[in-house]
Amino acid sequence: MKRKSIALLSTILAGAIVLTGCGTKKDDTKQANDAAKTVKANEVKKATDTSKLPQVAKDRKDTLIVGGTAPKGKFNPLYADSTYDQYIVSLIFESLISNDAQGNPTPALAKEWKISDDGKTYTFTLVDGAKFSDGTEVTADDVAFTYTSFCDPKYDGPRVDAVEKLQGYKEYKEGSATSVSGIKVIDKKTISFTLTEVKGPGIYDFGYGILPKAVYNFEKGNIQKIKDSFNKPVGAGPYKFVEFKQGESVSLEKNDGFYKGAPKIAKIIYKVTNDKTNVQELSAGQVDINQVTANANTVKMVQAAGFLDQQIFSANSYSYIGLNTRLPMFSDKKVRQALMYGLRRDEFVNSYYQGYASVANTHNAPTSWVEPTGINDYKYDVDKANKLLDEAGWKMNDSTKIREKDGKPFEIHWLATSDNKMMESLIPIVKEDWKKLGINVITDMLDFNTVVEKVYDKQDFQMYAMSWSLSTDPDPSGIFSKSQDALGGNNSVGWHPDKSEELLKKGMGTTKLDERKAAYQEWAKLINDEVPYLFISNPKWVWAVSSRVKGMEISAFRDWTYDIYKVELTDPTAK
Repeated sequence: MKRKSIALLSTILAGAIVLTGCGTKKDDTKQANDAAKTVKANEVKKATDTSKLPQVAKDRKDTLIVGGTAPKGKFNPLYADSTYDQYIVSLIFESLISNDAQGNPTPALAKEWKISDDGKTYTFTLVDGAKFSDGTEVTADDVAFTYTSFCDPKYDGPRVDAVEKLQGYKEYKEGSATSVSGIKVIDKKTISFTLTEVKGPGIYDFGYGILPKAVYNFEKGNIQKIKDSFNKPVGAGPYKFVEFKQGESVSLEKNDGFYKGAPKIAKIIYKVTNDKTNVQELSAGQVDINQVTANANTVKMVQAAGFLDQQIFSANSYSYIGLNTRLPMFSDKKVRQALMYGLRRDEFVNSYYQGYASVANTHNAPTSWVEPTGINDYKYDVDKANKLLDEAGWKMNDSTKIREKDGKPFEIHWLATSDNKMMESLIPIVKEDWKKLGINVITDMLDFNTVVEKVYDKQDFQMYAMSWSLSTDPDPSGIFSKSQDALGGNNSVGWHPDKSEELLKKGMGTTKLDERKAAYQEWAKLINDEVPYLFISNPKWVWAVSSRVKGMEISAFRDWTYDIYKVELTDPTAK
């Protein structure tokens, strides 16, 4: 249940750094990233008996099978809005920059970049020899086309924050301009982007996959053409799209023309699995790689298979319950605070994760350099919860034992994802705890992609639960800025008070780490006080990887798609 923030982008990065040349820094964000190595470092549990590798896996010599939640089929960098769609996008498309294990930016399609002295202009030089999978050369025109597409008047995806500070953005988005003045193609291999103001994490806005203009070109305002091509993706990444079976699998084959070198694995199948059966499929050799539930029981089950390695690390992630603050029932922060005080979060996290998570209290992960202090931990307190609900005008009906306000009972409809162990464990605790407060909770069980559509694309919900896979940089504007409160945007809960906007602007408007950190620490306290999210957990992630897979390194800021072209399949039992 993860959704990539653009802060996504998944892998997208965002960092308070000013760079020159090929990644040289002018300030201390790299030190901040490096200082967190201890929490980001993997714990690797190696396979104990590789002879147990099933024959079915040995026979699959040219195909890697990766398990995971079903993608929606938004296979395009402009629109991929879940971790699972982003996996496929990362295999097919290549971006200007990437990042290392500590989150520092590294070259990709751009072999080098420079940032002007005033911090507003980014100039990129492309590598030689990069081609799209159709054989055409990657040029600056393709880069300009991609970023201009983000600015289209009809663009309704979650990437607005990557381009809204470009010079000429508003004139193109809202006016009659035929190009974005801040995007300049200097020559075939050189392009510059000029912003209206300094943006601390600006370099990481260039971590989105580049589209071939010849394939995706459209007239301004007709971005529907890109949507119509979701299932016909063409990019410059290490793999080529073959087939998408909704709810079942995505098949890909290697791109022999990949500019870094042909991948060593011929085929990849992304197979739809769920956390009720994924360990069994891994143990049977039917799947080579999958993320599994992070708790002691699951780790023991995976280890018992003998031939599976486990990569375990503090995730750049948190889980939460989201409340639609646009609705009168959730518009008062006293109500939201009451729901936090009235939920046994500590007990749930301890019993479910068994030491593989900590309780979350704000929008940050242990991997972040923000390190907020003075945060309310909302320890379970029924009396305090009841007092806050009384103060908010929700009075207990002594006959029904349900609170009411303005003649309406306090009844919450929860859009809950099906086939999810964590949800199955959390639901009865929430219902029981809030029933004690006089609140009735009704769960509507739906598949992950339907919940995402209702919550983000339609904003048609009261409450839901998900988790965020955060961006490398801790700037939260890609989720909580006012501009993200739009259909298709990431601010599903509609929370963006003026103070939040002020602090986000302060944090983005400088490259000085101490100033950014101070702004984000204050912002972390604000969201902790206002709780538009009921924060649940900061988990560790556990990835099971077959011992036949060599060269796969997964960590907080690098998922399994990173450097996939280097990964190879072997027979660990061979003499």
